[in-house]
Amino acid sequence: MSSTCFRRAGAIGTLVVLAACGSDSSDRRVNADSGAAQAPAVVVSPDASYELVLPTRWTGHYRVDSLSTQERGRALPGALVIEYLPADTTIRPQALVAIAVYDSASWRAVRAEEGPPPGDSVAVHAGRVYVVGLPQSNPFAEGSPDATVFQVLELHPNEIAGLIRFR
Repeated sequence: MSSTCFRRAGAIGTLVVLAACGSDSSDRRVNADSGAAQAPAVVVSPDASYELVLPTRWTGHYRVDSLSTQERGRALPGALVIEYLPADTTIRPQALVAIAVYDSASWRAVRAEEGPPPGDSVAVHAGRVYVVGLPQSNPFAEGSPDATVFQVLELHPNEIAGLIRFR
């Protein structure tokens, strides 16, 4: 993508410009200004006990991945991470949000450990604690196209409560 395209756009139009400037046929971004209303993307958890309702502005900018056993620690199997797909394909995808589910006893043990927890408890349902981990900072170079898009995609505090929906 050409940096000229980004200089012509303000922060508000960045997502539309990303879609319009991309010329690579393998580009996973879509034109957000297609005129059709977009429904939020829904990702079903591996055990089908809950769904993640992702913001519509994320469309075409993410992939869903799972955390390895080591990465999820005491969390139950099926922890998910939603990763931003940088326009600069030489940079590895970066986490927008990680969702981990713990049984109550494991979550208490994690909270008792030294250091910061892996995220914040946002819901308790059927004896399970649902934890959302957000990036501590924007991982991209300030002023870069990916830094701008990553900032636009960051979850707002009011979006976190509606992220998880139980089935």
